[in-house]
Amino acid sequence: MLEIYQRRNLILTEANPGPQVDYVVTLQSNLTGAENVFPARMTLRYVPDRLILKTDSLAEYYAEVSSIAFDSFEAAAVLLMDDFNNELVPRWISLRLDKQTADNDQVFHHETALEDRQPKWGNPRLLDRLERY
Repeated sequence: MLEIYQRRNLILTEANPGPQVDYVVTLQSNLTGAENVFPARMTLRYVPDRLILKTDSLAEYYAEVSSIAFDSFEAAAVLLMDDFNNELVPRWISLRLDKQTADNDQVFHHETALEDRQPKWGNPRLLDRLERY
């Protein structure tokens, strides 16, 4: 397992082509790995500041995250949020991790959602247009 800075270095970024404009980037990924957490679906939304994700480079990062033994589903969501927030430093970011499990004919839906924004940043007209989780 890589150390935190090595893991985060797997998240590659590039310059935002339109830093003067507020816009939302949405990325959905199916994650596999540790049985108590994955498989799960991650939905990442962010309003870029200076950087955007190079999404075609995330496979190695996801493989590394899938090798981590998490104590809980929430711990996985917090780690993902911290990593993306640290590398992107977006104006606004939202991460949702959700999964369904079945046990004795019961289906359970488990979801964890996190959100953060830069101090003093706001664009309610933009965010109000987003579909709520």
